[in-house]
Amino acid sequence: MKFKLFAHSLLSVSALLTLASHSTPSASAACVMTDVAAQVAIHGSKKPSQQTNNVDMQNEGACLGNTTTNTGTQVYAGPDDVEQTRNSSHFNGGSTDDKTEIDGPVIRVPVSVPVDIYSPAYDQEFLGDITDF
Repeated sequence: MKFKLFAHSLLSVSALLTLASHSTPSASAACVMTDVAAQVAIHGSKKPSQQTNNVDMQNEGACLGNTTTNTGTQVYAGPDDVEQTRNSSHFNGGSTDDKTEIDGPVIRVPVSVPVDIYSPAYDQEFLGDITDF
């Protein structure tokens, strides 16, 4: 008897949850724009490298559930002075199927990883001093 009562209770609760899930509008994520850049310079120059990452992220209209992602990598290995410049542009045109009429925030995530490594293996002066023995 207790088992039947328990089974009927579970059936009633699951029916209510099913009805509630169909009557509640679904949640949607805001718009997310991500830009990830890695600039690597392994060089023999004692002058620090010049590394710039210019990112422009724009959106227009309501924004709900859209994403953009851009990645870029620049690598230099050699004896010279280094100048690395990266330009990235994102545009999100907004959402057209937004039945909730919610204009979500645009989350912009620019990530820049500059790596500047002096390496004696590429330094001509250092190598000349070693070979002069």
